[in-house]
Amino acid sequence: MNKKFLASLFLIIIFTTTKAQNIDMKYAVYAGKSYMFVIFQGDQQKTIYEGKVPANGKFTLSIPREYRPYNGMARWLITGTMEGGGLDMYIPGKDFSAGLAEDNMPIEKSTFQTDNTAFTEMGNLFREQTSILSRYEAMQQAVNAFSPDDTNYPIFQQEYQNQLKAYGNFQHKLKTRNDYGSHFIRIVNITKGISPQLTGAPVDIAKSTEQYISNELDWPTLYTSGHWSTVINTWLSIHTQLIKKPEQFVEDFRKISNKITSPVIYTNLAKTMAHYLSQQGQDEYIGAIAPIIKESGKVSQYDGELTVYTKATVGSKAPDLIIPQQETINKKQSNKTQILKIADKTYQQTLLFFYQSTDCKTCDQQLQELSSNYQMLTAKGVRVITISADKEKALYTSKSKAFPWKDAYCDYKGEKGENFKNYSVTGAPTLILIDSGGNILSRGTSISF
Repeated sequence: MNKKFLASLFLIIIFTTTKAQNIDMKYAVYAGKSYMFVIFQGDQQKTIYEGKVPANGKFTLSIPREYRPYNGMARWLITGTMEGGGLDMYIPGKDFSAGLAEDNMPIEKSTFQTDNTAFTEMGNLFREQTSILSRYEAMQQAVNAFSPDDTNYPIFQQEYQNQLKAYGNFQHKLKTRNDYGSHFIRIVNITKGISPQLTGAPVDIAKSTEQYISNELDWPTLYTSGHWSTVINTWLSIHTQLIKKPEQFVEDFRKISNKITSPVIYTNLAKTMAHYLSQQGQDEYIGAIAPIIKESGKVSQYDGELTVYTKATVGSKAPDLIIPQQETINKKQSNKTQILKIADKTYQQTLLFFYQSTDCKTCDQQLQELSSNYQMLTAKGVRVITISADKEKALYTSKSKAFPWKDAYCDYKGEKGENFKNYSVTGAPTLILIDSGGNILSRGTSISF
């Protein structure tokens, strides 16, 4: 192979990997207006360009190199004005153009896109579904309004069944098409409460949504859809508030875990789930999927909210506590610390309570219940330790002085304190039960007496 051919091949490779992905825009109606162009990456809305529409309304938006070829949703927004404006766009992984066919017409009526047939098809599919659902709802109301012995009842009933069948056929079409637009419509349906199954008990309808997310959802599409957090939170809520079977949750998450090949998407999923499950106090569910996430090898760094999968999970060893010992030496404050061992055979169990004094009614309620039942706990051999997220000494002291237990601590660093970090506590209250050997038995946001 000669050097000239190798050089040519190298240039071709460079050209194909760096080829720009452009959207040519024509919006003279917004001449002089400032705008923002964003794309979606999981739970983030990334602003990739800001500018001002030139006098002739013609300009070009370019997808940055690190996102090319971008296949997903984007949003072009007019900024700095009361009236606003702009549009949502589907970026099909290639160049295309968008604009207004007539500048004096409303944007929603005269917007055009060329070299982007997928966007047109997506719009047609949305309209087809809307038509089916409109007729279905009308017939459902008619069936409920008329009695079976009414002359028109059989007509309404038949049309009602026709629309149920039409919706089923439409859902099947979306599934078999397997393109971005079809996946996107099913994702948007979740955010609007439109289930793959129209009839049945509310529980069954919700479960059909959960099963779609577990078995059929296209995760790369969700990642660029702008609906990432909503869909994941819906899936988690159905599991934790409706199904309430941790073993099924683990099984369904394993399906999702095996399906996602991109480390970036997988890490974002793990982070988003950690956020919502921590907020809901569902530490049992976090601990249940932690082994799957760690075994996947798709998360390279466990920091921030991802630490909940590696630190102080149920079944793991509890970290010892770092207790501040503040002393005054030669009129200077010396911040020394000591280690408080968690594993202690003199107790049957240890209850760690992480709380904050301000803006946490649940913390106050749990602390009151803990105080009321303290004698019962000590009788059962339970040691109580409270760790405060307070940053002001006076605030901490005023509350803690009423505690009937002696092990009450605060380092005045808030939730950035070492103990909060070591136990992956991202919100208060968090209660952690530990056996005498230092093994974590449970985590949660409340304790039952």
